[in-house]
Amino acid sequence: MIAVIALGLLAMLACLALQVLASVFAARYFAKASRQPLGPKPLRGIFLQFSILMLLLMIGNIIQVAFWASLYRLLGAFADFETAMYFSGVTFTSLGYGDVLLQGRMRLLGPLQAANGLMMFGITTALFISAIQQVIAKWIAAQSART
Repeated sequence: MIAVIALGLLAMLACLALQVLASVFAARYFAKASRQPLGPKPLRGIFLQFSILMLLLMIGNIIQVAFWASLYRLLGAFADFETAMYFSGVTFTSLGYGDVLLQGRMRLLGPLQAANGLMMFGITTALFISAIQQVIAKWIAAQSART
């Protein structure tokens, strides 16, 4: 039991490293994009910036789901990667449908992955909200400068 929990905690640390990497890429992109003027059609530019930011952050989360799926396959928990990926995605997002389950001691990995997913989506959400706040402030400043 302790070995499974230790393995789960190591997987969580690996996911944190992946989340940091994705967050740095996303933050670098947004820092560069936010230096550009909003232009004559600011909503289009804002939508594009948010779309790219969202995709970068979601790719980071999908890679983490795939990491957990690979771990499950390595441990022999699932017969194929597609099932492992499905279970991992459902667990990481805390949907928990219950149609695919871990067996035996490996069941302890499920709650650890769910907790990991909640934390990583929390980081993703925080970065996205920060970007929204920055764009709103920039938009308000641009509107004030026009009047």
